Amino acid sequence: MTTRSAEGEASHSPLSKAAVKRSVQLFDLGNGRKVSHEALQSMLPDVETALFFGQAYDLDFTQLSELVRLLFKTDLMDALLNEGHAHSVVLQDYIVGIVPDYIDDLSGIGYDEDVEPPDTELLKQMWEAATVEIAQSIKDVADKLGDVLDALPTKYGHMTFTHMRKMNVQRNSIGTFGAQIQHERVAPRLVVLDVSGSMTSSTVQRIAEEVVGLAYAVDAAMAIVSNNAYFWEPGAFTTADILAAAEYGGTQYEMLTPIFNRDWETVITIADYDSAWTALEHIRDNATGKVGQVLDISLVNKPTFLAECVGLLAREVKPILVGNSSYVMS
Repeated sequence: MTTRSAEGEASHSPLSKAAVKRSVQLFDLGNGRKVSHEALQSMLPDVETALFFGQAYDLDFTQLSELVRLLFKTDLMDALLNEGHAHSVVLQDYIVGIVPDYIDDLSGIGYDEDVEPPDTELLKQMWEAATVEIAQSIKDVADKLGDVLDALPTKYGHMTFTHMRKMNVQRNSIGTFGAQIQHERVAPRLVVLDVSGSMTSSTVQRIAEEVVGLAYAVDAAMAIVSNNAYFWEPGAFTTADILAAAEYGGTQYEMLTPIFNRDWETVITIADYDSAWTALEHIRDNATGKVGQVLDISLVNKPTFLAECVGLLAREVKPILVGNSSYVMS
């Protein structure tokens, strides 16, 4: 409520420089619609609601990544979406060696009930957004609101999209969605994290817990790759295991081949854009398994080469997150 000073003049606190900037900067929703950064920040209080908003307005993966980058500025988000250094895309000069017939870590030990899965800030939420459809009736409501987003009162805007998301989640399940480890086996899923030198050890260390949290949340096996590949069955690994095995060396994706001698429903790839084209050819020519879909999370401003390699075995490849870090030829 506006109050008045003793002199009868309305008193108020002036906007900060950052608030003014958000008020005049516009985010392009497409179809001629634009909304201010300030309005978005008032309407979308958390990652889940922001991703729902992106689905409701059919934002592509580039727009969606930009929306998340705009709204949520944490160290993890910076590592996933806006890493400061440039990643190399040099095609490494090495000869593809003989890929072993097996990988020592290919046998998992099952769930350790004492392991507490890490929470995630973004990646599990991206999975949910990618695998839950929005009802047409809810999209119709969002469409009608599209032209007046900037005019929505802060509290009403906040409640509108949060409420619509919860309604949609309840429509897709019995009760509300809960992030739980699924101990009953589902169709096989795999998360593959590039831990090569081009990713940098600092980036891997900053995102490792987030990646492990994603794998636990979707009941996925885990693989990492650099000069060698290492594999764990669902629930048989911790963040410490991943970091202990990470090599930060070359990028030899062909070492993943034995892991793809079995079928996977979904493979989630997390990488930059660095390997040799011979790796793609090696996986294509030697892997005997099939992949349903590849969901690609890229730390650079284009889909990953890892997704291209695995994609040759897949029915569908879908980029779901693209970072803003540049990549350079060297």
